Amino acid sequence: MRATIALGLLTIVVLLGLSPAWLGGKIEAAYQQSLQQWVPASLMTIKSQSYRRGWFESHAAAELALADSLCEAPPCPVLTLKTQLYHGPIPLGASEALGGQLRVLAGAMISTIDPGPLFRAGRIEPGLPPLQGFTRVFLSGASSTRLEMPASGQTLSADSESFSLTSDGLLGVVDHGTAGQLSGNFEMPLLEATGQRGRKALLSGIKVEFDGRAQSAFLGQWSYDIERIRYSDPAAGENYALDQLSLNNETNLADGALSGLLRVQVDRLALPKQTIGASHASIRVERLDAAAVEAIGLDMRALDDEQAPPAMQLFAMLGLYQRHGPDIIARSPEVAIDNGHLLTDAGVADFNVTLQVEPSATLPTTLPGFVAALRGNAQLVADPPVVERWLAGRPNLSLDTLVEENLLQRTPEQQIATEVELKDGQLWVNGVPREQFTQALELLNNEQALVTPTTVLP
Repeated sequence: MRATIALGLLTIVVLLGLSPAWLGGKIEAAYQQSLQQWVPASLMTIKSQSYRRGWFESHAAAELALADSLCEAPPCPVLTLKTQLYHGPIPLGASEALGGQLRVLAGAMISTIDPGPLFRAGRIEPGLPPLQGFTRVFLSGASSTRLEMPASGQTLSADSESFSLTSDGLLGVVDHGTAGQLSGNFEMPLLEATGQRGRKALLSGIKVEFDGRAQSAFLGQWSYDIERIRYSDPAAGENYALDQLSLNNETNLADGALSGLLRVQVDRLALPKQTIGASHASIRVERLDAAAVEAIGLDMRALDDEQAPPAMQLFAMLGLYQRHGPDIIARSPEVAIDNGHLLTDAGVADFNVTLQVEPSATLPTTLPGFVAALRGNAQLVADPPVVERWLAGRPNLSLDTLVEENLLQRTPEQQIATEVELKDGQLWVNGVPREQFTQALELLNNEQALVTPTTVLP
């Protein structure tokens, strides 16, 4: 009996002693996966990284360089991400990541990144607090991360002005499932800057929520809300205000095709020369070939890395059209703006727009051929003062002239309306074909074809 108990205890001790080494490989894989997911190539690149693996703990560091397209002048800022990894099954020393409770896990991670290098325009005192991530990696391979940045106050000293900065911090939770599921939320209650010369900027009530799957594109639902934005510059006489901006998106994948619906709504947007009230619109995308979209994204990143001159970039873009155009056209994709409603201090405008690519067996190689593959329509109904505001500053255009030329029409309700249709390479406005459109296409086509047989991606 004692021998059996001793053997059992010995087995447990051996397992507890050896399992941290085995689970160390599991948590390293989780770290590498999270690093790839949290560093989008369009925003940052992994400049260098190191990983030092131990028996019970591991240490990792990565240098993340801001993408060239996001920084004004080289060298771009480089952020350092430091991570302490604690191996399971009982990750001792990771109580902060575990919320003060020890649990049986594959491991735990505490990551820290200093955002200070992003602010190169001046000196910040005291330094910004770090952004920290506390991650639990479960035995199944799933993980849960709590993100925190504490509230803080700083002074930003630039060449010509100093600003006081106030932040209520950042909180967030991100959960990764074993089959690519991704859900979470972020919240930034307040970010405010006040300058010595009276300039003020404020962001409050920022919330982000998402629930879906992480593949070549994010599939599922996400929402982005801003409660309030304020900016004022007394010296320039400028004041801007935004109240309750809401973006809600849903993206789906079926039979290799992407579809999405983005709903945009704003309660108020105050600009120096006009104010927009409660307005909304829905942007819909149908039947985008998922494989082609992913391939175009990869090729675009390659173009960014090459930093080719503009002429070569245009040439390469034509190569992308030649390479991926057939797959895009084959599914007859469609883009639409539905139920557009704009409320301004000059009146109301309602609009709808739809543009669809007709399926084609061959890729159009000329501009008229490409336009002939498009079919679309648009409707606009607006109050006359709204249209007159749009035409302001264009002395060669007037509301009466556009009505006389049948480009605009007056409705019995004393509004301005127009309907535009594109079909078979011809543009129709209020039921009348516009020959000038066809002539302009032919003129452009004589100067430059869209694609030549030698157009390739470098």
